[in-house]
Amino acid sequence: MGRPGAGHTPQLVYRHTVPVRIWHWLTVAAVMGLLFTGFNVVNVHPRLYWGEVGNAATPPAIALISTEPGGPKATTHPAPAALVVGSHTWDVTGWLGAAWDLGADGMYFVIAITPDSWHFGAMRAWHFAWAWLLVLTWLAFLAYLVSSGRMWRVLMPTSEQRTARALIRDILDHLRLRRWSGASAQHYNLLQKLSYLFVLLVLIPAAILSGLTMSNAVTARFPELYTLFGGRQSARTVHALCAAAVVVFALVHFFQLFVAGFFNEIRSMLTGYFEIHREKGA
Repeated sequence: MGRPGAGHTPQLVYRHTVPVRIWHWLTVAAVMGLLFTGFNVVNVHPRLYWGEVGNAATPPAIALISTEPGGPKATTHPAPAALVVGSHTWDVTGWLGAAWDLGADGMYFVIAITPDSWHFGAMRAWHFAWAWLLVLTWLAFLAYLVSSGRMWRVLMPTSEQRTARALIRDILDHLRLRRWSGASAQHYNLLQKLSYLFVLLVLIPAAILSGLTMSNAVTARFPELYTLFGGRQSARTVHALCAAAVVVFALVHFFQLFVAGFFNEIRSMLTGYFEIHREKGA
């Protein structure tokens, strides 16, 4: 472990196969499309509920609300806003929330005012389109991981990594922003493996299933999804939490690119070749 410097010689190794690189960039495109369209969908009604029922008279589990008596007013800028999570409330006036005047339809409180061309119906249709891209590429990639043996050979933690001591050491190395070099740079570290497995086997499936639960056509055929999530509104909340988790993962992932070497990492995901530094004479 350590930062490459004097006494190190670079060497190119083939790290990412073609299917890995294709899946990575298709997933990047799908996630960006899903986050953009999903934001516009939830922006119409920035409240999340638990159970089957969700409306203005239902206490929300998570919500962005106006704190102005009598509701949002078009003349109040910025609109007094609060973020509510369960029984906790935070003042977010000026950071989130805006009163949107829809004329004869009345006043609505939204996360942010968006252009009129970003219609709810169109965004919902595009959200489904991006979702199909994510689902199909995810299924194809899982099939590749299993059939090629890469799931166990590359992503599963080794016996040396499956210890509390190894986990603590890996966490400390990340907190110290250390860059891997030598043989250790050729393989995923423990936190990488755990985060990638979580995304592949937990986060994406949860997002897909919760999204399907919000579809009347799907739940008419598979009503068991209601039982799985405890209702349509619960599924909507889980879906939003999955999206938030994806954003956190993406931000951490992007930050780690600079820690590990931005151009080296991007090159490896474009060409497959990753540059490592070995001690001279190693």
